[in-house]
Formats: sequence, C-alpha cells, structure tokens
Amino acid sequence: MLNIAHRGASGYAPENTRAAFEQAIEMGADGIETDVRRTSDGELVLMHDMTVSRTTNGNGPVADHTLAELRTLDAGSWFSDDFAGDRIVTLDELIADFSPRRPLILEIKDPIATAPVIDTIRAAGIGNRVQVTSFDWSALLKATSLDPELAYGFLSPVFDNDIIRRCARRGFAQICPNVDTLTGPLVAEAHEAGLVVRAYGVVNRKQIDRLFATGADGATVNWPDWIPDWSDEPSR
Repeated sequence: MLNIAHRGASGYAPENTRAAFEQAIEMGADGIETDVRRTSDGELVLMHDMTVSRTTNGNGPVADHTLAELRTLDAGSWFSDDFAGDRIVTLDELIADFSPRRPLILEIKDPIATAPVIDTIRAAGIGNRVQVTSFDWSALLKATSLDPELAYGFLSPVFDNDIIRRCARRGFAQICPNVDTLTGPLVAEAHEAGLVVRAYGVVNRKQIDRLFATGADGATVNWPDWIPDWSDEPSR
C-alpha cells in the first residue's frame, strides 16, 4: 500500500513546510506529495491555496507576490506556536533536500506553472524520482507534450469507466480518485488498463479500510502513520 504524505505529514505539522516533510519521512511515508504555484517573479513555491491567507500571516494571491516577499511570511504559526517562523519552501529546495530521500509527487495547482515545473524536473535530473499530478486535465496534456517520459496522474472526483479509459489512452501512470468513489470492480478495471490507483481525500480511518477492501494501490494521507497502523493490526 503506497503511503504518500499529503503536503507532508500535514496532520501533525504545517502543510508544505520542511517540518511536515521531515515528519513524513520519520513516519515511514513512501513518498511526499506537495502543491506547486508560481510567484509574480516566476519562482515556484509549495502552496496549496491560491492565496497565502490561510497558511501564513500574509494576504493575497501567491501569484501577486515575489519570492522575496513570500520569504518574509510565517508559514507555521497558523498551525501551532511550536512551528512559529517556518517559511514557505521553494520547489528547488524541496528537490535538493528531499528528492534523494523520498520520491516526490508534484501537484500542479495553476496551469501557468506547468512548463516551469517540467523544466525544473528535467534540469534537476529527477525524472525517475517524481510524479506529476493535477486536477486540471489541460495542464497534464501540456505536461505530457513537454515530457512524455514522466509519470503522470489525474486527480479526479469522479471514478468511472470513462475516466479510466481516458487516463489509459493518454498514457498516464496513475489515476487518483476520491477515496469515497473507490469500488473493487473499478479498481480492477483500472489495473487491467495499466493504471496505478492512488486515492486522495482520506480524512478518517474507515476510509483506510476502503483502500484495502477495494484493492487500491495507495493514497495520499495527512497522517502517514495511519496506513502502517492499519497494516499492523493483528485482525487484518
């Protein structure tokens, strides 16, 4: 079962920070998932939301700030005073410090970041250590046109025969449905089409049960220790 830390171990540390990534590794996560956006001066930073308002002491869209401006923001205090002073991480920093230790799953949040993300991956020479995902179909099509050799996955709230066929036809490595849409027959169909099934949206342990019951290959989770806990239970 692929145990992918969603924005790092974001149930235990502020999402998309070094603290969350380090915690994920300590908890035995198989990979680190994060979100990539572009700043006003063309730099790539790790931020889920369109704005910095929820997860920093700043305000406004990420795309309206320079990297230098974002560097001044506190990205930890919103979560806990224990993380006060944690800073926003750049994609270059993530690759340098964490790609040798765990595979990376990079979600493109804004299509404008697509080409820069692919360029950064290629420049770093980590094509075999990274997967690129998005909810934006057009972003993935652009990415595959830029580098068809990378592993891609489509994040989809819908999981049905049509979306499985579309992902397989495009040569994606993964389909990433919401965990609540998983069924055994659909997972089996995706496997038959050559797709890895990695779910998202896990917020409780019953959904971990669903992963195993349907034969899914893994999930992104905010609490990376949940999947090992489930696997280690004597009754399983």
